[in-house]
Amino acid sequence: MPGGHLERINALQAQRGKPALAADQVLATPIRLFGNELTSYFTRIPDSDLRTLAEQINAAAGPMLSAHVTDDTPIGTFYMAGVTEGPTNGTSAQGLGQPTQVQYLDTWAYWLNDEEGQHLARLIDSGIINEASIGYFYDQAICSITNASYWNSPYYAGRTYDITDPDTGAVTQKLCFIWTTGNVEFAEGSLVYRGAYPGTKVGGGAVDGGAVAASAGTPVIVQPHESRFQLAASKDLQAVFEKAPTAGESTPPPRRARRTPGEETLKLRLKLPDGSVKEFDTSLTEVHALQAAIDGEVTAAVTRGEQARLEAHATALGLEPKDVTDARLQQLAQQASDGRQYRTDLLNDLHALQLAVNGNDEQARATADRAKKAFGTLELTDIRDEVVRLTALRDAGLPNARLSEDQDPPTSRPQRSCRPRRGLSLNRACRPGQGWVGGCVPEGRGRRAEAPNCSHRSSG
Repeated sequence: MPGGHLERINALQAQRGKPALAADQVLATPIRLFGNELTSYFTRIPDSDLRTLAEQINAAAGPMLSAHVTDDTPIGTFYMAGVTEGPTNGTSAQGLGQPTQVQYLDTWAYWLNDEEGQHLARLIDSGIINEASIGYFYDQAICSITNASYWNSPYYAGRTYDITDPDTGAVTQKLCFIWTTGNVEFAEGSLVYRGAYPGTKVGGGAVDGGAVAASAGTPVIVQPHESRFQLAASKDLQAVFEKAPTAGESTPPPRRARRTPGEETLKLRLKLPDGSVKEFDTSLTEVHALQAAIDGEVTAAVTRGEQARLEAHATALGLEPKDVTDARLQQLAQQASDGRQYRTDLLNDLHALQLAVNGNDEQARATADRAKKAFGTLELTDIRDEVVRLTALRDAGLPNARLSEDQDPPTSRPQRSCRPRRGLSLNRACRPGQGWVGGCVPEGRGRRAEAPNCSHRSSG
């Protein structure tokens, strides 16, 4: 353990009211925990907030966990931290979200020198455990392009956009990422299989111990406060890519509880219509693959629905689906138009026959109108059957006797002929109390009308 480190550990012990530790009771290792470059979730922390995290570790230490599993007790303690400088990026890197000067949050952590502690040290020294990850709280998610709330921004993290300067008209390509800032608070650091921040290191020459000690400075104690939680090596920011906050439009998701569940490998299973199942994890590449698979299934479902509608329509038309062409549909439309005209003609015939059978007065016309309206809702065969029936009734009332010239002198009491007036149609049989259309006309000029169905006689 480097010089001065045990003293810092024991100062923290005294601050907690606990006994001092001897050098042979603890093991320690350097850890490069975080930095100001982009994470794999396209988030960044401002340099000033990075320094605040280091100050908080120096002031009050912080728990070291395994894989962000907060259900278990810590396996160690971060007791010293400092911000050190890394390589310098070119100016073009700024447009792609990277800082010009890379900075790291370098830390030291210790744990007990017991059997479990020695096993952990062997895992680190043998290169089995190599990476680390940080968890911290923050208040605001700021869009790097608009410099305002990401949840109100039209841009999506991880995508590049051509941005036009309103003053100069110059077009610059910029990457949208998220600043996680505002009242940052260190929560924990974890040993993980793969960190979301690039270049984390555990053990060996992970950090320059002297540079960390020089950077540590005077501790600054920050009081706890309510803020959001940034878990740099978990799936915590998946909603960022979808911009679907659960608390409503234009608001971020609710703050996670401080005792967050540990990092887990989340798998999504998509069951397809054919019964097969596809499995995806929640990495950005897999999320895009999942979206493509869902889009494909939606397209296939639309195609199947259109085919089903086509088959249903073809069945209703008495056709095979392959025969449902524009030309065939136009032909059927013409036939349907002819059928509608035929139906109209039948209803008009029905109306005329009603008048022929029942008379042509106001009441009979009203009856004929009602009949036409009622039969208009029935099947074509019903209308046709009624026309045949009414036609038979009309024809049954026609005079069936001979109408001819007769040279016999007229009788003393002339009869009325049941012949219609010239130019009028013989629409119905003559019945008592009703006359022919046009009325019965006297017959007495050397001819006699033999109309056995007519009972009307002249009264004088």
